[in-house]
Amino acid sequence: MIKKIFFTSLIWVIATVSCFAQIDFNCDSADDDAFCPLDTWVIVLAVAAFAFAAFHLYRKQKSLQA
Repeated sequence: MIKKIFFTSLIWVIATVSCFAQIDFNCDSADDDAFCPLDTWVIVLAVAAFAFAAFHLYRKQKSLQA
């Protein structure tokens, strides 16, 4: 089950990472709404944190059942 979720997530991440092309960002502008690379990767950070937490809780639950 974990392998299936891991590989599905891996395929999803590989497919979405290829969509983020490197372009010339101007993060030093005075505009507060400037598009910066950090803004695009926040969702990836959130997904990684969720995946880590789910994996950790799954392992903990599995060890309590034994």
